[in-house]
Amino acid sequence: MKIKSIILATLLAAIALPCAAKKEKKVENDKEDVHVEVILFSGDTINGYLRSDLKTGLKNMFSKSGTINQYINVGEQPRGGETQRLSASQVKEYRFLEPTEGYPEGARTISERINSPNPFKPHASVRGFAYVKDTRDSGSILWWRVWKSYGGQNTQFRLVTAIGVKLEGAKAAYPLIVDGSTEMWGIMNYLKKKYPELYQYVNDYYYKGEDGKAHRKELLDNPSTFLVLYEDFLKTHEPLSDPDEKPEPKRKK
Repeated sequence: MKIKSIILATLLAAIALPCAAKKEKKVENDKEDVHVEVILFSGDTINGYLRSDLKTGLKNMFSKSGTINQYINVGEQPRGGETQRLSASQVKEYRFLEPTEGYPEGARTISERINSPNPFKPHASVRGFAYVKDTRDSGSILWWRVWKSYGGQNTQFRLVTAIGVKLEGAKAAYPLIVDGSTEMWGIMNYLKKKYPELYQYVNDYYYKGEDGKAHRKELLDNPSTFLVLYEDFLKTHEPLSDPDEKPEPKRKK
């Protein structure tokens, strides 16, 4: 029964998530079909509506991650008519054309490689869609959904918000905060392997230093402070350089 519940919940989430950016920064869209501008890696743009459908939900459900959306379905009209399914390898970003309280200019969702660990590959990643909270020269703060387990023998799984960082020069985005609590083991392990000096710098700031607890609280209040920390590091060090082995598709000239 537990497995069936997880599968059902995953399916419902996969169908519903593309239709609205919900809780983060109050990105709320009451209508089922949301007006967006889709920008493709080819350079073409599509003005249309995100449309929920079973096939796209199933493709997201049975993708490599199961929670990170890798497909969207877009129609020319909010109801009826033809639609087209697009993957994160085709879509560079899409913007919500209806402003919200948290995003006066409308929410923005980008295609990015996102850490999707498994027991044998802790740094595995998939290209999927993530909502943008902040963008600076040093990187971006993004958010997406992940499954998190709770309880002991009677384990329950909940779909929660992960807020993460994609550092400029890094291969993928990694979580910083999951369901309102700091959860940095992934990015710390990644930095320890790829850039030990940056790992030491971040570790001293958030864990080893006497103000580590206050700094983690600061991160919860404003995740962009992680980018500020990286910018301070770059004043005296070279930037991280770990290019994606599967770079994003090239735009048309």
